[in-house]
Amino acid sequence: MPTELPTLLASAGLQLIRYRYSSWLIFGVPGCLLNIIILSRRQFRITSCCNYLLAASVVLFILICFGSAANLYALDHPDPMTTIRAFCESRLYIVQSTVMMGRWLVAVACIDRYALTPRSSRIRKFAQVHIARYTIAYTIVVWLILPIHMIIYYKINSVANICTLSYSGSIAFYHSIYTITMGGILPATIMITTAILIRYNLATKRNLCGKQTNPNNATARLNANSSAQRIRDQQALVMLFVQVTFYCIVQIPQFARTMYGAIANNVSNKSADRLAIEKFTFTATEMCAYLFPVSAFYLYVLVSRIFRHELYSIVSTLINKCFDRRNIRIRPITIIQNATTERKDKHMTS
Repeated sequence: MPTELPTLLASAGLQLIRYRYSSWLIFGVPGCLLNIIILSRRQFRITSCCNYLLAASVVLFILICFGSAANLYALDHPDPMTTIRAFCESRLYIVQSTVMMGRWLVAVACIDRYALTPRSSRIRKFAQVHIARYTIAYTIVVWLILPIHMIIYYKINSVANICTLSYSGSIAFYHSIYTITMGGILPATIMITTAILIRYNLATKRNLCGKQTNPNNATARLNANSSAQRIRDQQALVMLFVQVTFYCIVQIPQFARTMYGAIANNVSNKSADRLAIEKFTFTATEMCAYLFPVSAFYLYVLVSRIFRHELYSIVSTLINKCFDRRNIRIRPITIIQNATTERKDKHMTS
C-alpha cells in the first residue's frame, strides 16, 4: 500500500511527458519556425516591436527543441538529467536562460509600444529599429550571465532521483526569489503597467485629434502617408497585448511551484509520497513554461490580419511553385523529329 501512490504518480508523470512534450514539438516547432519566417519579412522588420517578437521566437524555438527533446529521450533511455551531472547543469541553465530571454524581450517590446504613444519626441526615439536591435543584444547577454549560478549549485539528488539545487538554504532561497522576481513579478508588472499607460496615451491622443476639426492639407497628406505604418503598429500592439495576457495566465502555476520550493526546500525526512507528489508537480508545472512559446504563432494568427495575410502569401507561393513544377511538360522526341523532317522537305522542294 505505501508504494501505490509513488508508483501511480510516476506512471502518470511518464504519460504526461510522453504526450504533452510530443504536442509541444508537433505544434511548437512549426509555429516558431513560421513566426521566424513571417516576422523576418520586410513588412515586419521595419517595425521595432516586431524585431523583439522575432528575437523572442528564435530563443523560444531553442527552448522548445532543447527542453522537450531531452524529456522525450529520457522516456526510453537512461535519463541524462539524473545520470550525468554536466547535462543536469547545462540543460537547466539553457532552459532558464531562454525562458528569461523570451519573457524580457516581450516586456521590452511593451516598453517599445509605449514609447510610440506619448507626445514627447525624446521618448518616441526609443521605438526605432536600430535601438531595438541593440536592446535585443543587450538582453541576450544579460540573461546569459545572470543564471550562471545554476551551473554551480545544481546537482543530482539520488534520493528523490531528480536534478535540483544543492541543500543550501541561502542558495535555494536566492534562486526562488530571483526566479519569482526576475521571471515573474517584474516582467508582468512592466507588461501590465505599459498596457495601462498605452491605453491612457491613446485615449488622450484621440481627444486631441477630435478637437482639431479643420486640419490643413499638409496635415491630411501626412496622415495619409503614415496610415500604413499606423496599421502595422496597431497590429503589432494587438499581437503583443494578447501574448502578454496569455503569459500572465499560464505562468501562475509555475510561480506557485517556485514559491513552494523556496519554503519546503529545507524540510528534512520527507516521506516517499511527498517526494513523489513534488516530482509530479514539478513535471506538470514545468510544462506551463512551454505553453507561452508554443501558443505565440496561433495567437498571432487569431488576432492579426496582417500576420494572416503574410502567412497566406507564403503558403500560396509555396503551393504555386509545387504545382508549377508538376505542370511542366516535355515535348516528345518523335514530335520534334517530325517537325525537323517537315522543315527539311520544304527546303528541298523550294
